Amino acid sequence: MTNEAGITAIIVTRGRPELLAECLRSILAGPPDEVLVGIDGEDEATARLLRDFPGVKAMQLPRTCRGEARNALAAAAAGRWLCFLDDDVVLPAGYFARLRALAAGHPGTAVFGGGQELHPAAGYFEGAVYALLASPWGGGPFTERFSPVRGTRAAGPEKFILCNLTLDSAFLRSKGLAFEGHLTSAEENLLLNRMAAAGAGMLLSGDLNLVHRRRTGPGAFIRQVFSSGRGRAQITALSPRGFSAFTLLPPGAVLCGAAAAIYAPLGLVAAEALYLAVCALAAAFSRARRGAKPAVFILYPALHGSYALGWFWGLGEGLAGRLSGGATPRRCRCAGKT
Repeated sequence: MTNEAGITAIIVTRGRPELLAECLRSILAGPPDEVLVGIDGEDEATARLLRDFPGVKAMQLPRTCRGEARNALAAAAAGRWLCFLDDDVVLPAGYFARLRALAAGHPGTAVFGGGQELHPAAGYFEGAVYALLASPWGGGPFTERFSPVRGTRAAGPEKFILCNLTLDSAFLRSKGLAFEGHLTSAEENLLLNRMAAAGAGMLLSGDLNLVHRRRTGPGAFIRQVFSSGRGRAQITALSPRGFSAFTLLPPGAVLCGAAAAIYAPLGLVAAEALYLAVCALAAAFSRARRGAKPAVFILYPALHGSYALGWFWGLGEGLAGRLSGGATPRRCRCAGKT
């Protein structure tokens, strides 16, 4: 039976017990009504860690895609308010008390979210990535997902991020909505766009800012960005509500560059020089400390390039899935798929 005022914190995790432990300690310091942690596949280290947190309900999941995992946890939740968090966030004191107050003070609102702050122990690379994503040249219209929010206001679906997102399960049930399955990433973007189309009220608040750890090395960062581009293209291929014009800029630039390399090589050289100049200017005015600004400059091409490659990959997967009409898309990594 659903607790109509209850909050269930939901986390999907795999292979990061140290980060998860810090996250759970911050959650349980000001607890919600329920904490559900889904272990994505076999992970004995995480299972062992969760035995030290008796206030947490652990669910063993088969190795699955993120949408399926979150839908399974949402179905098991006792609370009306589903607070989706990542295993690498740290909540400030009073987070859930403020969330309860916002939900009580804004009836009819179905989506709540906040921004992100840099972890006090963040290193050089993590700080550079934080500044990169919080800059307009890095995050575009999505920068508020990656930086602290000021004040409380209504916002569109592009302003929210899954590591800090609370949804009204009653609204989801009434509209027959859930996370799209078999996606690499970006499943929340499609769901939020569908919720907005169904009339969901959405509130973004600095009262819900939290600390989020960023990737600490170039390889992990590039893989994450590639995955983000891949998932964004998948949802674009699946539904018009997955479309965002801004997300076409990196792959569009790559296509234009490829055409220029054939038909106007001198123009390509000039465009690349202009692009690098904009990257240098954006890095100079970023929030990164002075010593990290060179890293931000280098990371802009890595961000844009890996996102574009992921987008092309995901578009191919999405189109192949639609053409094949198979019950389980090729992009799916769910255990036991056919």
